[in-house]
Amino acid sequence: MQMKELMVRSIYCEMLGYEASFSYIHAIKLAQQGTVLEKRVGYLAVSLFLNESHELLLLLVNTVLKDLQSTNLIEVCMALTVVSQMFPKDMIPAILPLVEEKLNHPKEIIRRKAVLALYKFYLIAPNQVQHIHNKFRKALCDKDPGVMTASLHIYLQMIQENPDAYKDLTPSFVTILKQVVGGKLPMDFNYHTVPAPWLQIQLLRILALLGKNDQSYFI
Repeated sequence: MQMKELMVRSIYCEMLGYEASFSYIHAIKLAQQGTVLEKRVGYLAVSLFLNESHELLLLLVNTVLKDLQSTNLIEVCMALTVVSQMFPKDMIPAILPLVEEKLNHPKEIIRRKAVLALYKFYLIAPNQVQHIHNKFRKALCDKDPGVMTASLHIYLQMIQENPDAYKDLTPSFVTILKQVVGGKLPMDFNYHTVPAPWLQIQLLRILALLGKNDQSYFI
């Protein structure tokens, strides 16, 4: 408990601009060995203190692997969160199968975080996730709107790079946009009575890329 309080103070010091590098290794130890609450603080500190190229981050890989296989929902969420924020590029193959499995998890928050982790992997190492494009499509059709929304980040990136490969998904994006405009999503997605405005913008960007220089979309 004392270490947790000291870690919070180290985070505060860094926020004020003071270096607290002496606490970095203790943040990793807290994420590895603490209680659930202490692990949360440890993971939070690691995500704030370190970057993807920091040498200490390698010490966290085994902890992330263990937590991804945990039966504790909170531990799985914490591991997926830190993976979606930063993870060593060279270690992606070791963790990718476990993240893929989470796309079929019964809890929607786990599926959503798994999609965001895969989006991160796509940004830093696109060749490593080429084989799971079909699973991205499954996420696009997920019954939970949060998972579907998370998958749009990946599709926007992929369509920007190669729109022709995803033209067959145009009806799906149009259907989703109609559902959003029609107020079919939960009220949590609304902003001042406007149905999911940021989601509408994302979908319109995707449709604009798919229809660019294609006369058939204007007939």
